[in-house]
Amino acid sequence: MPNRNSLLLALLLLTLVSAGYWSYDSGLNIVLQKKNSTIRKNADYYLLNADITQFNASGQLDYTLNANAITHYPHNDTTLVQLPHLENFGNPEKRVVADALNGKMLPGNQDIELWDQVILTATDKTNDKQQRMDTDFLTIHSEKALAVTDRPVVLTTSTGTTRAIGMEAFYQQGRVKLKSRVRGSHTPPQ
Repeated sequence: MPNRNSLLLALLLLTLVSAGYWSYDSGLNIVLQKKNSTIRKNADYYLLNADITQFNASGQLDYTLNANAITHYPHNDTTLVQLPHLENFGNPEKRVVADALNGKMLPGNQDIELWDQVILTATDKTNDKQQRMDTDFLTIHSEKALAVTDRPVVLTTSTGTTRAIGMEAFYQQGRVKLKSRVRGSHTPPQ
């Protein structure tokens, strides 16, 4: 008999422990589901055929951004951009235009990532020279006037073509730093 009572007592304790754990685990899942549902992962606004104008601290025109569609996501403060066309006016003598199929404005809206058929065109009005940069991914840091990529890039000017892997373009200064595997051809002007 003592073994039978011990067995019944063990079975009863096992049932209570299982019920308690199931109750605790279910309550934990409910709390986690409530916490995750408070994070809003859908867009809070979108714009179609958008034109955005940004001014710097002194009130001068900094840049304009035109896009087919802009969608903002508050959970990570990013903004997706379709067919962005970005014009930088930080230096009136050096006009910079960037086009791509897709883009993303990072939190704070100071930096923008562009991908898929990215074309950056820099025009120097002082000597009427133009340089075109083609790549598939580019990050533009507007406060630093810097465009960066680690991907293959093709630079085209009126006198030649240069290919490289990776680039840092200080576009307001008209200076480009190519990172690796640089190959090019140059035709001197006639």
